[in-house]
Amino acid sequence: MLKSLSGFVAALGLAAAMTACAETEHAKFAEGTHYQILEAPVAVADPSKVEVREFFFYGCPHCYDAEPIVADWLTTKPDNVDFVRTPVLFIKGGEPLARAFYVAEAKGLGEKIHKPLFDAIHKHREPLFTVPALATFFKKYGVSNDEFNELYSSFGVSVKTRQADSLSREYKITGVPAFAVNGKYVILRKNLKNDVETFEVIDYLVAKEQALLAK
Repeated sequence: MLKSLSGFVAALGLAAAMTACAETEHAKFAEGTHYQILEAPVAVADPSKVEVREFFFYGCPHCYDAEPIVADWLTTKPDNVDFVRTPVLFIKGGEPLARAFYVAEAKGLGEKIHKPLFDAIHKHREPLFTVPALATFFKKYGVSNDEFNELYSSFGVSVKTRQADSLSREYKITGVPAFAVNGKYVILRKNLKNDVETFEVIDYLVAKEQALLAK
């Protein structure tokens, strides 16, 4: 009897601890303060995974500063989390760089070119905001000027560029970098201390969505 009673008390203690933990998390990351819930959810690329989407602009210094945090997070993210980058077009000079992002993707050079393109603009001060300048940059990676120009204006790259622009409107993105989780949540970075805290909120929301997937 004593043994079963102690087990019951332990179970109550565990339940209380879990409740307290949940309340602490709720207090730490609150809707309307640290993240907002979209009125109309956006379709994700792979519904079998939890999607984390980053909206960025290669010319944005804050996006560049966030890159090391993003890179570190990518090394530890769960396998069932799908990370997707989306360039924005609403900033002046956005379209050429957005198209360049999808040219790199079409050539299978996305990960290889992503950081060097950021570095070229922010570290080496290269003005890569025009088609000729971007074509010259891509030559370093084995893409000829003719091939770059052809891909840049191609149907496939044009479609993806329009889709990216549409997504930024669906998510109501007005600044970058911006992060969204599973088509439901947008992180309110303006209320967060730094990019590390941004990813703490992302991890919190990812865990919520993973729990729903598990059901």
